[in-house]
Amino acid sequence: MSVTNDQLVRLSTHIFYLKMPTNTGLITIPQQDGKFDIYLVDSGNDETNGARLLDFIKERFPGSNLRAILNTHSHADHCGGNSYLVRETGCEVWTSKGEAYLMEFPEIETQLVWGGTPIHDLRSKYLLALPCRVTRVLEGECEIFVPCADSSENISIKVISLPGHYVDQVGFLIGDTDGKKVMFAGDVLSGRNSIGKHWIQYLLDETKTKESLRKISTFDADFFIPGHGDIVTDVEGISELNMLAILETEDMILDELKSPKTMEELLKAVADRSGITLKTSQFCLIGSTIRSYLSGLYEEGKIKYFIENNRMLWQKQ
Repeated sequence: MSVTNDQLVRLSTHIFYLKMPTNTGLITIPQQDGKFDIYLVDSGNDETNGARLLDFIKERFPGSNLRAILNTHSHADHCGGNSYLVRETGCEVWTSKGEAYLMEFPEIETQLVWGGTPIHDLRSKYLLALPCRVTRVLEGECEIFVPCADSSENISIKVISLPGHYVDQVGFLIGDTDGKKVMFAGDVLSGRNSIGKHWIQYLLDETKTKESLRKISTFDADFFIPGHGDIVTDVEGISELNMLAILETEDMILDELKSPKTMEELLKAVADRSGITLKTSQFCLIGSTIRSYLSGLYEEGKIKYFIENNRMLWQKQ
């Protein structure tokens, strides 16, 4: 299925986004020759998506040059199109230091989820992107200015550290020449419809996820683009909903740990209570997420563990 003009939403003079399963930012920078340099924020889940994006750019912005892909993080559904786009256009790839390493060695993704060398069933495009070399490592929080031929003002790209969902995830706060600001939030935010469908969201570090949610709610922008789901103008409401999903999962875990359980017993209990039928990838992804919750709750002193009969058991304090 091709990308269409109906999916393209203009947010300001030069900033658009494409409403897709993984939302994609598109910044158009006019050049002196009347053509455009294009910057993408994330590239979707595979090479097919990359090809569709490139076809759309060529049709919608004839003669344009894909200058760079700005990746919020290295999950396959956000960087899976990179390899095709780099191969076809020679564009640059920008991301944070931690995510750069994982994009160049994507097999680490499935190793993290599995906790070792994964079974082949997990080696799908949904979890394993093709390797992609990062050409610009964004060190810490920084600001990049890009000149526009149609304005005396520059477009600003602020890199915002938002870890938790993944190792070194970042957001991009783009300031346009007309004064509008757009935050591409990656997966620190999920849209209301996405949360309703997937109440237990994948996260690598629960504590840092909560910190990043509090942090993003302090930013001033006209639009906030979650990694998945609908655009919002009120970040406080959607950040509170994302936080609520985390806290309700915490409460569910604490309730289940009134009696001791192994991690897999807890996973089954949480899935049953949430009405989730676990398949292989969900078993691993939600299982990894539950382990992250256990680590966070343990460090907060809310739960304890003990080894009994060669089993690790978790229990509420």
